[in-house]
Amino acid sequence: MGNSGQDYAKIGDKIVVTVKDIIFNMKQKITFILFFVVFFTFGQTSKNKTIDTNQICMPYSVAQKILLDLNEYDKLKETIPTYQKEIIQLEKKTQLLIKENEGWKKEDELNRQIISEKNEAIKIHKSETEDLQKENKRLKIKNGLFNIISGIIIVPLTYFAVFK
Repeated sequence: MGNSGQDYAKIGDKIVVTVKDIIFNMKQKITFILFFVVFFTFGQTSKNKTIDTNQICMPYSVAQKILLDLNEYDKLKETIPTYQKEIIQLEKKTQLLIKENEGWKKEDELNRQIISEKNEAIKIHKSETEDLQKENKRLKIKNGLFNIISGIIIVPLTYFAVFK
């Protein structure tokens, strides 16, 4: 009905038209009808014919279209509040989903921070483990050398103590 894509909204397979567009279209049709009636009235008065006021001065098809448009207008006028309520509910739902999404983003950021802290702790534990393993190897080597040296010293002393 309107000439731009913003004059109506499409919901499912139905087109919802705003009250403003409907009123504008009705005004156009009423203006056309009035012009049509006035035009034929002046055309008939110039011929000095008697006018039968019991007859309709417009074609039946035009009157039928007007009645259909008025019925459609009444139906749309009744359905507009329900669509407006639906739109309000959808906007509220959208706002709630946006808030929920922001909460999830914050939770995700906290989880990422916790994971990075745990990864740092794991790196620290790995480096400490490697340091302790190196220290353990060094002590095993030192202990082995100590045992060899003490064995070298104890064997001759034991020999001298036993055989002397």
